Amino acid sequence: MNKFYLILVAVICFAKSVNAQTDSVLEASKFILLIENTEDGIKLTSKKGCAFKTLSFTLKKGETREIDQFGMRDSNDKVVKDENLASFRFTITKRNDGPFLDVALEGIEGTAWKKLSFGIPSGSQHIDQNGML
Repeated sequence: MNKFYLILVAVICFAKSVNAQTDSVLEASKFILLIENTEDGIKLTSKKGCAFKTLSFTLKKGETREIDQFGMRDSNDKVVKDENLASFRFTITKRNDGPFLDVALEGIEGTAWKKLSFGIPSGSQHIDQNGML
């Protein structure tokens, strides 16, 4: 009977430790981005969790850019962490040429999603660490 209580206490302590670690990881990765289709290309506006306010760039069909909490980056750049910012990385790929923006996003780190794809005819789309808003 004593072994049972010892095992039960160990399992409860382990579960609380895992839950606390998961909560801190999710908390650290909270971000909100607005993706806009513009005449000049793509505009990302940070609403929460990023060092940048806006990023504007052009992509050709099939071209990919990597984005993190600091902005555009190369995949071989050193990963930098800041406890005051979200911690995430994803790629954005343009899937078409034309006025209708069609993008595919692939989560690398700090996102609950692995892949997202959507079209933006005109206007914008919000995303966060969990997906499309």
